[in-house]
Amino acid sequence: MKTDTGTVKVPIGEEKDFQSAEIWARVTGKAVYGSDFSLPGMLYGKILRSPYPHALVKNIDISGAESLPGVRAVLTGAGLQCKKYGIAVDDELPLALEKVRYIGDEVAAVAAVDPETAERALEAISVGYENLPAVYDPDKALEEGAPQLHEDFPGNTAWQRDLRRGNPDAAFKEADLVVENKFTIPAVHPAYLEPISCVAVYDPYNGLILHTALQSPDSVRAIVARVLEMPLSRVRVIGPAMGGGFGGRVYGNLKLYIISSLLAVKTGRPVKLELTREEEFTVGRPMVSASIKMRMALRRDGKILAREADIITDNGAYSAQAPWVSKTLSERNDSVYRLPAVRTRLRLVYTNKVPTAQYRAYGNQAANFATESLMDMAAGELGIDPLELRLRNCTREGDTTVHGLQIESCALSSCLQEAAKEIGWGSKKEGRGYGLSAAIHANGSLVFDKNFRGSSALARLELDGRVTIFTGEQDYGQGTHAAFALIAARALDLDPQLITVQSGDTLSSPYSTGALAMRQTTIGGRAVQLAARDLREKITRLAAELSGQQVALEKDILAGTSGVPRDFAAVAYYYHTLTSGLNLTGEGKFVPGPADYDESGYGNISLTYSFAAHAAEVEIDRATGALTVHRLVAAHDSGRIVNYRSACGQVYGGVTQGIGMSCYEGYLFDGGRVANPSFADYRIPTSLDVPEIVPLFIETEDPAGPYGSKGIGEIVMVPVLGAIANAVADAAGARVTDLPLTAEKIYEALAGWECAD
Repeated sequence: MKTDTGTVKVPIGEEKDFQSAEIWARVTGKAVYGSDFSLPGMLYGKILRSPYPHALVKNIDISGAESLPGVRAVLTGAGLQCKKYGIAVDDELPLALEKVRYIGDEVAAVAAVDPETAERALEAISVGYENLPAVYDPDKALEEGAPQLHEDFPGNTAWQRDLRRGNPDAAFKEADLVVENKFTIPAVHPAYLEPISCVAVYDPYNGLILHTALQSPDSVRAIVARVLEMPLSRVRVIGPAMGGGFGGRVYGNLKLYIISSLLAVKTGRPVKLELTREEEFTVGRPMVSASIKMRMALRRDGKILAREADIITDNGAYSAQAPWVSKTLSERNDSVYRLPAVRTRLRLVYTNKVPTAQYRAYGNQAANFATESLMDMAAGELGIDPLELRLRNCTREGDTTVHGLQIESCALSSCLQEAAKEIGWGSKKEGRGYGLSAAIHANGSLVFDKNFRGSSALARLELDGRVTIFTGEQDYGQGTHAAFALIAARALDLDPQLITVQSGDTLSSPYSTGALAMRQTTIGGRAVQLAARDLREKITRLAAELSGQQVALEKDILAGTSGVPRDFAAVAYYYHTLTSGLNLTGEGKFVPGPADYDESGYGNISLTYSFAAHAAEVEIDRATGALTVHRLVAAHDSGRIVNYRSACGQVYGGVTQGIGMSCYEGYLFDGGRVANPSFADYRIPTSLDVPEIVPLFIETEDPAGPYGSKGIGEIVMVPVLGAIANAVADAAGARVTDLPLTAEKIYEALAGWECAD
């Protein structure tokens, strides 16, 4: 591994192969997931869903279901007093009251002694519908006279943004070259292996307890408490092991949690609700689809002068996080290059289709596909090498970007150079296509709460000398807890195997915004670092008090100038005795300074920023259009690497997901019905589809993160789309602007190019 040009120095934890006990539980099959979880006396819930995309609910007859032996509760919207709720917009009810808005909308729910009885109860419910005109295309939904989905949102516009920085009109007049095109990206599902499930338990003494795996348990807890009109202290979330998240479990499926809670309150017994795989695809909230019309103005020397975009994102029937995803999609990518001027118009549009939310990187990858495609188009028109064009324009350390992002550490230019070098940019193979792409992503965005972006942690010294870290930051397989153990181990000068990380219970864990926006290592890790340092100071002070002399700490041994060395266990027991049973605890409170972030979105929205550049090598069968991705090099500036193996795992996983989004994945609709609601029809990459993936880590010392580290989780997926699309265009001599890059689309592009030639 090179150290000067940029791969990994010694990882922060030094224990290169260390993995936490939680990861071993997963790989050995001992972890308990939500699907495995059950309680004595548990009932099974099922949800009756609308078969129509848009209809009035005229009447519901539940008498047949209520009379079935074994049925303990039947709920309808008419029997509830809940107000509208939402994540970014309040536009949903737990169960439809007067209208259904997509195929799959929740109409009624039952709880029974077993799943079979619950299914029979659904069949016994009779619903009278009056069909309404439906709209499936966002462009048509914006037309005058289109069917309206929500009275509170006229024109079917759920959220919109008109953004301008600098003087784009003057820039386009001055330009020597303007490149433009339209790019489309379908809705895609995070495709985590474990469907979402929840067991709700309610009793008058303990209140409501939800057993469900979430990336943001505190945020979901607050919404459930608000909808059920319960005091926040009466709602608790306990997380079992999580079978994948990728952003899809930041909020998960709120209706599932709310409905299971309502059934538990009504029956007084635990109630389990679990989505089937088909329900995951039909109601499971994929990432928004997008249509992006983009143009870019450049000077003859390759300097970018301005960029304009007109973006329409498909919200589906309800909003969830789609406004936040649309916001990120509309702006984050603008800071990859030095853009003097930007104009962006975005409209998030209601349609009678599955509601959308987010997937790893909050839509940043969609904007990357469009921007990086235009970069290669411009390079071709100007006769400038695509690598050189990017190097002339890329963001660098010390920059303030067009949206006010303050870049304090940045190795993007090195990432581009190293990725290109590793892929063989200067010596391309005959018959192969090569493509580059660059990306930026935030480490803890203020999209969610402008006033809260920090983290806290506790470090507790146990009586046997081990240390337990309590954090609200979730680990869903990405290695967060292993990273925290390594960070704490360095601060305490302790073997990481002696550190346990606990989270997943809102009763005992510190509050957290959630595992999103690449905030775990940078922000959560900084809190862990501070907690461990605080504990270390207390341990050293107490050891000096115990021994009557100054002591020095080295590898959990506290030695003075004379006398018997003390270990952590001796100090723990000493404090335990002094305080009649308390454990010595260190506190870490990481509170970033106030953010300068105005109403237009201008300002430094994140603690710091990670950068990446990917290079792809592909081959096309010109007779069929079939695409083979041979190699993908992923160069990342994520600060100092905490855990090398986990970082590589993030690269392998994120790149594979990016390949899926680029080449295979996408929702298909028949009217408003999802036409591919299974892994048989919704294809994700298998092991046979994954090419050689080469991770490169271009290390910087970031001033904000713990020991100079930054996040790597979400950004890994972002540059894949642009790199592969550009490689395909290089190989084919023609460009496909509609994802995924299927053989049919490539064949059509080839045919059009060959005819034109």
